[in-house]
Amino acid sequence: MSGLSQERRQEIMALEPRLLESAIRMTRDANEAKALVSETLAAARASPLAASDEVGVEVWVFRLLRQHFHSLERDRHHRRAVSAFVTDQTYARKRSQLALAASAETRATDV
Repeated sequence: MSGLSQERRQEIMALEPRLLESAIRMTRDANEAKALVSETLAAARASPLAASDEVGVEVWVFRLLRQHFHSLERDRHHRRAVSAFVTDQTYARKRSQLALAASAETRATDV
C-alpha cells in the first residue's frame, strides 16, 4: 500500500467527474473514457509521487490522464502500422505467387 494520506486519496478521487469529462473529450467514447479514468486513478493512488507538493495534485492527476491517453494512442497507432505492414506483405506474397503460377501456366501452354 502506498503512503498516501486519506486526505490525499479523497482529493484524487474528487477529481473523477472532471477527469471523466476530459477523457470523453479525448477519446470520444464513454466506455474507453471510463477505462482511461480508472487506470489513471489507480496509477495516481499507487504512486508515491502523489504525496509530493511540488506540483498540485489536480495538475499532476490531469497530467497522468494525458500521459495514459497518449500512451494508448501510440500503442494503437503502432498496432495499425504493424497490421498494415503485415497486410501489405501478405498481399505482395499472394500477388507474387499468382504471377508465378500464371507464368508457369503460360509456359505449359506454349510447349
